[in-house]
Order: sequence, then C-alpha cells, then structure tokens
Amino acid sequence: MKRVIVSLMVGLGALLAACTQEETALPYAGLVGTYDVTLVGARVFVTSSGNNELRVLELAQDINDRQYARAPNPIEPLSIPVLKRPEALTRDVRYDDQGAEVTGPYVYARSNGSTEISVVGADPSLLREVRRLSTTELSGSSTGPVTAFAARGPDAEGLSTLYYATQETSGAQLWQLRLPGPEALLAGAEIAAPTPLKVLPNVAVSSILVMPQPGEIAVATRGAAGVLGKSYKLNLNGGPELELNFAGAQVLQLATHPKVTYVLPEGSPEPERTLQAGERIFGVLDASSCGGQSQCSGVLAVDSATGSVSKDITGYPMLPITGNAGLPMGLSLSPNTQLLLQSGTRSVVTQALLGIVPLSDGEILFFDAALLRPFDVIDTGPRAAVSFVNAAGTSQTESTAIIVDAEKGDVTNGVTRNNTYQLVYQGVLPGLGSVPYTPGSTAFEIPPAAWAEGGAQVRPGDIILLTPETTGQQPCATNVVVGSVQPPASAGANAVLVPAGAIPTECANFTRFQVRAAGNQPLVLSDSTSFLQRLGVGETYTRTGPYYFHPDGYAGQTEGVDVRINVARLPEGLVRDERYVVNTLSNYFPFGITVDLGIPALQTFRLPGPVVQATVGDTSYAYIAYPSADGILQVNLEAIFVDVANSTGVYPYR
Repeated sequence: MKRVIVSLMVGLGALLAACTQEETALPYAGLVGTYDVTLVGARVFVTSSGNNELRVLELAQDINDRQYARAPNPIEPLSIPVLKRPEALTRDVRYDDQGAEVTGPYVYARSNGSTEISVVGADPSLLREVRRLSTTELSGSSTGPVTAFAARGPDAEGLSTLYYATQETSGAQLWQLRLPGPEALLAGAEIAAPTPLKVLPNVAVSSILVMPQPGEIAVATRGAAGVLGKSYKLNLNGGPELELNFAGAQVLQLATHPKVTYVLPEGSPEPERTLQAGERIFGVLDASSCGGQSQCSGVLAVDSATGSVSKDITGYPMLPITGNAGLPMGLSLSPNTQLLLQSGTRSVVTQALLGIVPLSDGEILFFDAALLRPFDVIDTGPRAAVSFVNAAGTSQTESTAIIVDAEKGDVTNGVTRNNTYQLVYQGVLPGLGSVPYTPGSTAFEIPPAAWAEGGAQVRPGDIILLTPETTGQQPCATNVVVGSVQPPASAGANAVLVPAGAIPTECANFTRFQVRAAGNQPLVLSDSTSFLQRLGVGETYTRTGPYYFHPDGYAGQTEGVDVRINVARLPEGLVRDERYVVNTLSNYFPFGITVDLGIPALQTFRLPGPVVQATVGDTSYAYIAYPSADGILQVNLEAIFVDVANSTGVYPYR
C-alpha cells in the first residue's frame, strides 16, 4: 500500500508540472516560514521556521522524481529539528586551485535574537543536526545574539571554520570557531573556544562573506540612527583592512563569485576576459541608508583588491542594478548558466556569470554579472511621440508644432525615462485654479499659499477668468486681462493683480477666479506630477537627469538630456484647454519575469525572498524562497518569458 501511495504522489506531481499548476502542488512538506534557502550539491535546504526545522529538496535529474528527502517512514518528508524559529542559513564553502566553488559538510542555521547556531550534516547519509552551539557558553564572554554568519569549508586539517557576529553592548563582535568533521561532532568531540577577531563599535553586522583567499572575509555593517554602517574586507592573517566603498550605502547582503571567463562585446580590444575567484564583491544595497535615493538601491559590485566601485563594460564605474520599483530580497551569482534571453529573437544562451535578484514587487530580475549591466530586452534607444488633443477630446498625431527629435539629442539613451508631458493652451497656472474673489472689488488678491505655488508665473497680459461659487455653472464669458502684478509687500501679505479694464457687469457677483496663461507664453507645461514651465513660440524646455544605466558608447557623462521640448509654432484657431501631449519612451526594459498569480497553485507566490541557482543535468534552475507562500518556487531559466506572468517554467514546492 505504501508503494501505491508514493507512486500516486509522484504521478500527481508530474501531472501538475504538465498542467501549469492548476491544482495543489505536490509533493507537500508542510513548510511554515520559508525565510531562507541554501544549496549543497544537489540538495536545497530550506527553513520551516514555524516548525523549528529544516527540509531538504532533493534535485533528482528526472524532474518527476524531484521531491523532498524522505523520512525513515517513506510516506513522510524528512524533518531536521534545529534551534527555535530558524530564519537564516549558510553553508561551508571554499574555492579549489581552479577557482571553482566547493561546498563542505555543514549547513548552519540561526534565528534572529538567538545566541544559538545549529550545525547540520549536509551529506545525504546524515541530514541531521550534529551539534547545537551556544555562543554564550562557547566564549564565556558573549551575551548578545548572533546577527550574521558564514563558513569556510574544511582545510588541510579537515576543520571547517565558522565566522559569526554577535551584538554586544560594546558593538558588533566578530568571532572565528574551528569545527571538526561531522563524525567527530556526533561522537561528542570537544570544540575549542572561539577566537575573537574584531569589535566594530556602534554598528551591527548584517552580512559576512567568505572570500576565496584563505584567511580573508568581507563584512557589512549597519548603523543605528545617525550612524552609517560600512563594509570591509578583513585579512585575518595580520594583513591590512580594506574599506569597501559601495557608493556610500550600507549593505544588507554580500556575495562573490568563482573564476569565470566571459566573452567581450564585438569591437573590444580583446575577445574575452577572465575574472579570478573573488575579484569582485557584490552588495545588496540598503535603500534606507540614504533616504531611498537611486544610488542606494539595487545591487552594486566593488573590486576586492581596491574597494572601489567596479567598472562595467563601458570602462566606467557601474551603476546599481535595479528593477522597476521593487527592492532586492536576495542575490545569487551563478557561473555558466543557461538563460532564455529575449531581445528580438528568443534563444537560450550561456551566461558566464548570471545575477538573479528577487524583488519586493514580485519581479525576478536577471542581469549580466560579468559585464556588470542589465539585459536590455528592447535595446532600440529612446523615442518620443507628440499628439494633439482638440476641444472635443480627439487625439491626432502632431509633428510640426511641438518637436522632440531623438536624432538631434532631444532624448538620451540611459537617461530618458517613460514620462508624459502636457502643453495646455491658455492653461491654468499652478495654484491659481480657484482663488476667492470679493464681488465688486477692482483688484484680485492672491493669498500667500497660492502665490507661493504659482503666483510668480503670472504676467501682464494673462487672463483672469471669473467663476461662480457653485460647481457646474459656466465661468464668465468675458475675459479680464491682467494689467499689472503687485507682489506681496511683506511676508504673509496678499499679492494683487490689477485688471487692465473694467470687471464685466454680468459676472460682478462671481466669488472666485482663476488665472490662465496668455500673451507670448500661452502654453502651460506639466508632467505627470507637477507644473514645469510656461512656453511660447520659439522657446524650449530642457530637462536633464542622471544615467540609470550605461548604454553602448557611454563616455563618462554625469548627466544627459532627459527630454528637450521645442515649440516650433502654434497654429491659428487654437481653443483654450486644447493641448499637445508628449510621451517619452525609454525603450529600456530590464529582463525580469513575474509569476502568474491567477494559477491557484501560484496565487500566494507574491513576495519572494533569498535565491539559489542549481544546474541539474543540462538544465539551469533558480530556487527561490517565498515567505508569502510557505514554499519554494522552482524556475526553469530556459523556459521563462519576459513581460508576461509566467505559469510554464515555474513549479511550486511547499
């Protein structure tokens, strides 16, 4: 009977993969709290925090046999009990003589606020906790919780090295602990006391990274309010300490890479280049460290030898790799990974070093971690389209009155963003759309708040339009022309507009007015958020901005033209509130995918977390923890599509 049940579960899992997950995902492990994943060999370890355990997804070559490791009772998935509420994982890792990454015998688990670390045997013959470490008992002096950890795989003596940070009253304390192999730990072997490495005052350690060079680690810190955390590369053999300059931002997660060789673009002075293992250190930037500014969000790399921001394929310091709106929730750097790239045509290509970044808005972003640039799916350069909307609301193409010429530099690749601009003929000036008016007055007073918003834009010759108090009634049919403008005489005083003629008697009892542009600058220009400028024939509006990615041919400019709008002419017969609309298109589309939340088995896969990459057989996959779903999402990197909600190529494990 047990064999029948197991066969039925495997068969249902295969059917689910073929039918785009329209039913509940199988196999099922009852995960609760999937906050982190790590990869050792062909096994993905995942937290099940609510059950105080780890689960292990075994990556069988036959996808139909891919399932959670089985318990001694084979109809149950294996549970590895660990410390309470495990929320972060790390593993042993070292680099061989060829610069390739080699994992070791252990996976480690910790919990926020805890002084314990679980040491788990990663070999399939063990898959159990072999020792639970109490950092307070080991050191005799530490009392604070563990905030970060990393581990180096066994050395020539067969010892693994665990690095961890505790939060003490004096600040962050770094420790080094040497561990014998699993057999010795299971036999009750004594562990020597940890070695204190360094105290970092007034900060907490957010990430520790084992570097390929023996005795070197990298550390990222976060400061309390008013204190900016920094990142360092530390030489534990007495060498110098190197500050890592992530453009002034704090770092949440550090990562590095094995040795890879990558092909350079056509026209480069050499056909390919080799990155030595650990040559770059990547950091997930903390957007809160500088008020959410663009330079403090995304993923950035620094050169591990100098600590300076790494140069991308253009030869200039790279810009942070970002998505559309979401913040990075994890980072994986995977060598020689297959990816279905879509830029004009679709083809599976091998990426020498692929960056995978799950984002808080549900997107999964991919970037070229060798060339240090995003994949631009469209890659055609920015464009602008101009249309005219008449009084009846009908839109038509317009190309002679308002001109934005991409060929003449009115937009810039890497600077121009998607935006909409409106140029309204005789439009209302900002803040002056409904200003109180005292009937019978021969002047129009503008309160300080309205004057501050748009009063400085008023010119003699502009139009004052009297309007009734009650909405829905028609404004005055006779215009009042501004004769002179009297700014406020003192702080808090009203400004005064003096009309050039008499107040129309038929509108003398109206109680409000608005001011509209006229004269030589009858166009009111605004974008989707705010007023920008008044314009007239022969005038130009130019907006500049920083580069958000470096296109081919970038030559080190700090800024470029976001948009330049030229008013060439205004045809006769324009009617008030008719407008020209300028749409700028960046034509920049980073390669990211989303998950089809309309599929029942995928509808909770909204908020991704950490990610690992694994190649099983000849196929490349990403495995992403989803706290929102209490599950792992398997993503076939050779079967996903940009700009669509993916249901094929993705498969949930819970």
